[in-house]
Amino acid sequence: MKRIYLLLVAGVLCGIAVFLRIPTTVFSENFDSLKPELSLVDAGAFDALNGTNVDVLGSGLNGYLCSAPESDNCVDMGGTGGNPQATLQSVNPIDLKPGITYKLSFQLIGSQRGNTTSTTVSFGPYQQTFELGSGDNKSGIVKNEPVTVSVPQSAYLTFANNTNSEQGALLDNVSMTSLGEGRSIWTIPLLLVAACFVILFFLRPSWLGKLG
Repeated sequence: MKRIYLLLVAGVLCGIAVFLRIPTTVFSENFDSLKPELSLVDAGAFDALNGTNVDVLGSGLNGYLCSAPESDNCVDMGGTGGNPQATLQSVNPIDLKPGITYKLSFQLIGSQRGNTTSTTVSFGPYQQTFELGSGDNKSGIVKNEPVTVSVPQSAYLTFANNTNSEQGALLDNVSMTSLGEGRSIWTIPLLLVAACFVILFFLRPSWLGKLG
C-alpha cells in the first residue's frame, strides 16, 4: 500500500515540476555583433524611426562609456548629426497572447558625459520613462519586468530618446522571455506524470520494494 502512495506522490511532484517551465527566449539583442559606428539608422534587431539615428559604441569608438553593468558594445540613444533624438524600435512586432507572462529585461544607463537624459520605453501595455543622471547606472536597469495582455495583440518594443542631444542614455542587453508560449496547459504535465509512473514501476529500486 505504501508503494502506491509513494508512486502517487512521485507523480504529483513530476507534474509540479512541469509547471515550473523553462522560459522561452522571444527577443534578444546585445549589439555585440555590430561594428561600432556613428549615425546608424538600424542597430541589430532595431530600426531608428522617422529619420533619427543612433551610435553603436564599443572598442575604439568610445567603448569606455558602456559602463558596468553594460559591457562590450552599447547603443547611444543620442546619435550623431542629422536628427540624433532617436526612436529605436524592434524591426518586427512581437505577438502577445493572453495567459502568457512575458518578461522584459534591458540595461539603460546615464550618458556618462555630464548631462541628464530622458528615455521612454514602450511595449504593449508597458510604458516607463527613465530620467537618468549622467552617472546613474542603476535606475534604468530592468530585469524580468512582467508584461501580460487580456486580448491577443502585436506590439513593437520601442526606446524613445526624449533628450534633444547627441549625448543620450546608453542601451544594452535587451531581452524578452515568455512562459508557456505555444504549449498546452495540460498535455505536457499529463504526459510527464504518466511517464514518471511507468519509470518508477519498471525501474523501482530495492529500497522501494521493502516499503511494500
